[in-house]
Amino acid sequence: MSRLQQKVAYLKGLAEGLGMEKASREGRVLTEIITVLDDITDELKRLQEAQQDLQEYVSVLDESIGELEDDYWGWDDDEDIYDENDDDDEFVELECPQCHGKVYFEEDVLDDDNIGQITCPQCGEVVLDLGDTIDDEEPEITLPTED
Repeated sequence: MSRLQQKVAYLKGLAEGLGMEKASREGRVLTEIITVLDDITDELKRLQEAQQDLQEYVSVLDESIGELEDDYWGWDDDEDIYDENDDDDEFVELECPQCHGKVYFEEDVLDDDNIGQITCPQCGEVVLDLGDTIDDEEPEITLPTED
């Protein structure tokens, strides 16, 4: 029995020990208050059980999803999922002319014919318009130096 249920049972015993008539105003109010407290403790117990069931269900789902991810991506527990080739990506840093924020993008974007403009994520200003360059002419961009 939970501590709250013990306290409500104690209050019931105190109320019965008072010898107050249940038909009196005070007796009816006290009886109803204790009944409501008893109902609240029952509901809390039911909610705790439901919460525990949900936690167990989410845990099982999490394990199942983890297994599906492992199957889909082909990961093993012993396998390191970090790809060392990811370090080869070169990033370009530009300053937005509007808000002066830093805009970073991969250097490969400059060679992509499907991308016409690079915009600032903070203010939406066009930082680099790749459509304005002549086919043989590369836009003038300085790569950040490593400090």
